[in-house]
Amino acid sequence: MQRIHMMALCVAGLVGGSVRSSDAQERRRSPESGPTSAPMPAGVPRDAKFPYAGLWRGNRTMPMGADEVVFRFSVTDGNYSGVIIHPGGGTAPDEKLMSSAAGLSWESPNSGGGTWIYKVRLAGPDSLVGTLVLRDAPANFPPPAPSGTLVLKRQ
Repeated sequence: MQRIHMMALCVAGLVGGSVRSSDAQERRRSPESGPTSAPMPAGVPRDAKFPYAGLWRGNRTMPMGADEVVFRFSVTDGNYSGVIIHPGGGTAPDEKLMSSAAGLSWESPNSGGGTWIYKVRLAGPDSLVGTLVLRDAPANFPPPAPSGTLVLKRQ
């Protein structure tokens, strides 16, 4: 009888311990990181004259991996300007932003050297598709230059 009682206590302790352990795992889980973790500015309504104006979120895919990206394009005095929104809410301006019948293009300095060249076009009223390529890539990147694709949705 004592042996059964002792086994029951051990089993109860193991089950109770595993529940507490899983609860602890839940509490230790870190908050999600990335562009979605920062408070996002309000979206911009669609404008037929400036279809790229707005807040765009999506994926950038390259051979070395994929990540989430967020861009905000606005219009001042009839010209586009834009920023990339980094995780945590910081921004960096898009340089040499130009619109044409083919779409929207801009440049962004690469932190390790070279310049990313982005080109997007409308795939629908609320979606953009495009490409990016690293121009003047640092010597540690073997040819061909790193490149990838973008798929963005209006927010």
